[in-house]
Amino acid sequence: MPVRKDMNDLTEGELLQWIRSSVKNRSNIFSYGYQGNIYIYENKGQRLIIKASMGWGAGNLIRRAMLYNEYRVYSRLSAIHGIPRCFGFLKRRYLVLQFLDGVSIRNARIRDRELFFERLLNLIKALHKAGVAHGDLKKKDNLLVVEEQDPYVIDFGVAIVRKPGFAPLNHFLYNIATKFDFNAWAKLKYNKKYDNIFENITDEDRQYYNRTGIEKITHRIKRIYRRFRRTLS
Repeated sequence: MPVRKDMNDLTEGELLQWIRSSVKNRSNIFSYGYQGNIYIYENKGQRLIIKASMGWGAGNLIRRAMLYNEYRVYSRLSAIHGIPRCFGFLKRRYLVLQFLDGVSIRNARIRDRELFFERLLNLIKALHKAGVAHGDLKKKDNLLVVEEQDPYVIDFGVAIVRKPGFAPLNHFLYNIATKFDFNAWAKLKYNKKYDNIFENITDEDRQYYNRTGIEKITHRIKRIYRRFRRTLS
C-alpha cells in the first residue's frame, strides 16, 4: 500500500528512509500506543503521524494486523469530516496519517458543549452509516477537540467493520460496539457520572444510552474494587 501522492514534495522513498532512521535511533517519537510507537514527521511544510508496529514474533504480527485493520477503516471513512486523512500503509507496517493540531477531550476547552456533542453524535452516526463501529470512545485520548469546537475521532485499532451478507458473529460484535459508541458519547456529555446520566439525561438523549451487560458488570466490579480500597485505607 504506497503512500498517497498528495503530500507536497515528499516522496515515498524519503518518508520510508526517515521512518527507518527514526525507529533505529528511537527519535521523533510523539507518543506510545498498544500497537507500537507513534512518530511525528515535520519537514517540507508537512506534519504527519506515523504509527509503526514494534516487537517481534506473534506480538508484532498482531500489532501489524491491527494497523492494517485501522488502515482499512480510514480508507472507508475518507469522505467523513472529523476523521484524520490517511496517506497509506507503507510496506504493510507503517500507517501514515494526517497530524491534527487538537487536544484530547480530557484537557480540552470547548466553546459550546451542546454544539460540540451534537457534532460528535452526528459523527458517530456517520461512522455507523459507513459500517464502522469504533468501540473504544470511552478512552478520552481517542477523541480530539480541534479549534475548541470540532470533534475528531482517532485510533481505530479495535474498530469493527460490519461485513455484508450472513456473518452472525461479526454482526453481533458490531452491534455491541455501536452501543459502546453511543454510551461513551452520553458518558462524556454528562461528565461520565452514572447519577448525572440517569438523573439529568434528556428524553432526546436517552435513546442513545443503553448500557450493555458487559458495561454493567464492569461498573459493578469497579464499584466493588473502590469499596475494597476504601476499607484498606
